[in-house]
Amino acid sequence: MKLGVTRRVALAVGVAALTSVLTVGPVSAQDYPNKPIKLIVPYGPGGGVDVVARTLADYISTKLGKLVIVENRVGAGSNVGSTYVAKSDPDGYTLLLGSNANAVNKSLYPNPGYDAAKDLTPIVLVGRVPMVLLAAPTVSAKNVSELLVEAKAKPGSFNVGSGGSGTAEHLAFELFKRQTGMEGVHVPYKGGAAVYTDLMGGQIQLFFNNQLGATPHINSGKLRALGITSPTRSAALPNVPTFAEQGLPEFKVFVWWGVIGPAGIPKNVVTQINALFNQAISSPEVSKRLESLGAQPQGGTPEMFANFFNAEMKTWAEVVKVANIKLN
Repeated sequence: MKLGVTRRVALAVGVAALTSVLTVGPVSAQDYPNKPIKLIVPYGPGGGVDVVARTLADYISTKLGKLVIVENRVGAGSNVGSTYVAKSDPDGYTLLLGSNANAVNKSLYPNPGYDAAKDLTPIVLVGRVPMVLLAAPTVSAKNVSELLVEAKAKPGSFNVGSGGSGTAEHLAFELFKRQTGMEGVHVPYKGGAAVYTDLMGGQIQLFFNNQLGATPHINSGKLRALGITSPTRSAALPNVPTFAEQGLPEFKVFVWWGVIGPAGIPKNVVTQINALFNQAISSPEVSKRLESLGAQPQGGTPEMFANFFNAEMKTWAEVVKVANIKLN
C-alpha cells in the first residue's frame, strides 16, 4: 500500500520531532524513559488492539532498547483499562493503546469511569482502518446511489447488521442514515462472524465492516462492496469506490488506534513519547504489520492526534444522541 500525502507529511513531522528530541541535550534525551513503560490494552489478547500494541512494544523494546510491557485490563467495553490509565500518575510510564471506544464511550455509557475530554492526553495516532459497506447477494444495487434509490422504493426492507449496539459498525450505519436519509432496521449480533453468515444468506441486507474483515468476502465474490470510507481508493480493494467519489465526502468512519496517556503529563515528556512511537510507526517492520491488518499507518504530532480525537468525540456524540443509543 503506497503512502498517501497525509501520511507522508504526518510521518515526516513525527520523525522531525524525534530528531529534535534526540539532539536537544542530556535532559530531554536521557530523562525519559529511564524505566519500563506499561502499555495498557483495554481488551483481551489476540484482538486488533492487542496485536497493534504488541507490535509497537516489540519494536520499541528490541530495536530501540526502551522496554515496553503490554498489559491487558479487560472489561466494560474498554472502560476498565481506560479508567486505569486515566487515573494513573501522569509521568508517562502508564499509557493506553486507545481506539474508537475512547472517543464514543462517554456518550454511550452513563458512567464510563473517566472523562475522555478531561482525563486523557492524546499522544500519537498509530493507524486507521477504513470501513466498507457490504451488500448481500439479494441486493441489486451496485453502488451507493443505486442503494438509496432501491431503499426509497422499498421502505423498511433493509436490515443492517452489526457486531453489537454501539460498535463502530452500528455507529457507521447511524451516521450513514443521518447523512443520506436512508431508513433501515439495525440488527445487533454478538460479534461479526454471525453477521457474515446471515448477510451471505440474505437474512440481513447490509453491513459496515472494517476493510480487513471485509476483503476476503469481497475477493471471493460472495459479497458486494458498495463503498469504502478511505479518502482515496484502497490498494487492497482498487475496484471499490470511495464514498467521497460517490458524493459523500463527509462520510468518514475509521477503526483506529492511538497512544494515549493520563491528563497532566509534562509537555516535554509527551514530546518524547510521541517521538519514540513515531519512530516505531515509521519503521518498515511496524508499517508492514499495520498494513497487513488493513490499516493505514499514521504518526504525526500530539496536536494532530488531539484534533482528530476531539473531532471523533464531537461526531459520535451527535450520532449517539440522535439515534438514542445507550449502553449499561
